Amino acid sequence: MSSHWHYQLMRYQDNFGEEYYAIHEYFHMDDGDGWTENPVTVTGESVEDVKKSLVMMLNDIDRHGVKEYSHHAAQMSK
Repeated sequence: MSSHWHYQLMRYQDNFGEEYYAIHEYFHMDDGDGWTENPVTVTGESVEDVKKSLVMMLNDIDRHGVKEYSHHAAQMSK
């Protein structure tokens, strides 16, 4: 089975109808797409590592836009 991933900005809606956004890892797989259940954190072994991660996230947001978060689909990539 082949897969690849990218950072994906996801739009959530809480129980009160308020929207908020978080970044997830999004996986394209032969048997269907999925994403991490929880948003990613930004960590690194150096300031440069953190900067590189942030740049990758920003580039992926520009490249892939925003998707609606669905708890069911997130379960697929666990």
